[in-house]
Amino acid sequence: MADDLTAEPVAAEELMENEGANECIVVDTIDPPPPGPRKYELSLDIIDNKVAFGVIFDDGDMASTIHGVPLKPKHARVSVDEIIQGDAQVPVPIAGEIETVEQAVGSLLAWSRDLIIYAPNGPTPFQRKRKVKEPAKKGDLQIAQDLFGKVVLSDNVPERYKMLYKHASCFMKATRASIQIPCDFDVFGVERTIFLLHENIIALSEFKMLGQTVISTYMAFLCIMVHDRKSLDMYAFVDPSRYKFYAEFETYIVSILNDSVLHFMPFNQNMHWMLVIIWESEIFFLNPLSHATRFPELENALTGAVRSYNAQKGRVIKNPKNVNFAGCPKQPGGTEFGYCVMRYMKDIIEDKDMNFFKLWASKNRKSYIRMDLDVVRMETLGYIEGFM
Repeated sequence: MADDLTAEPVAAEELMENEGANECIVVDTIDPPPPGPRKYELSLDIIDNKVAFGVIFDDGDMASTIHGVPLKPKHARVSVDEIIQGDAQVPVPIAGEIETVEQAVGSLLAWSRDLIIYAPNGPTPFQRKRKVKEPAKKGDLQIAQDLFGKVVLSDNVPERYKMLYKHASCFMKATRASIQIPCDFDVFGVERTIFLLHENIIALSEFKMLGQTVISTYMAFLCIMVHDRKSLDMYAFVDPSRYKFYAEFETYIVSILNDSVLHFMPFNQNMHWMLVIIWESEIFFLNPLSHATRFPELENALTGAVRSYNAQKGRVIKNPKNVNFAGCPKQPGGTEFGYCVMRYMKDIIEDKDMNFFKLWASKNRKSYIRMDLDVVRMETLGYIEGFM
């Protein structure tokens, strides 16, 4: 029977009678596994050559790309979590990043459905499967699978990104995995990788306060935008993770300054985000708070940095102009300052005539509305999902 691929479907009663048998059975159709991540055996070349255990994400709502590449036909999204043959080559490698099973642990990649076997509950429509005599004990991964379908979406979670939210709430939280955003030299002037944790994605999905990791991710997205518009030489992005008030702060700022570009510098002080712009040796402050606030320590450090930069260029050493944009849009509530900083950068990049200098210098100040801030939130979520 194991060699007869044209055998008739096996009835449930017959499966019960054959309990404990070692032979392979052929199942034409059974009910599909429950929605959400499910544990599978992953094979290479032939079904008996098992190289790993993993989880498959097969929800129709999820975008059909992996690391920005379209998912091939008859392939599924899988995440390797247990290794059988660590040096085995994965079927769809990512050159220089994920080429072996060992390198694939914790990351999503494509795997042929013909080489996938549903592990916990016996046969599936993908392939024939020997019955397992004793079910494995539940581990952290299986617990996460059980919780996946029970996740209650917050009202603020966009329907379009519910799978990303569930992935972060269950799988990433249980396995302590991260979504990695690679940044080349064009983004921050140095190659680096952003590691997004489950709490970062949940906060963004639920429209809660943001940290530098999410803002850095959006800056990477904006860098691609200006690159596609062939305006990369007009802007520079200062990595929010690389500067604080330390002894070398001024030295670092001097090293990144360039007269010909507008520098975006998100800055956090006392859990509050604001945007600093340095352009042509002038310093501009955009603060989402509804009332005027000064940051003298930051102003003094930046003034010293610009003076040092001018001295290196052989210019007359004088204090740069510090400008507070009193008319820049304010935040609608009390915790949206991170989203406002992201929106400031987007608005400036899309303002081809640079009218924001006049518009935001006015004291006639308006407020961003939730819809304005949701635009940058959706852009960031969509960008992150492409790296799952």
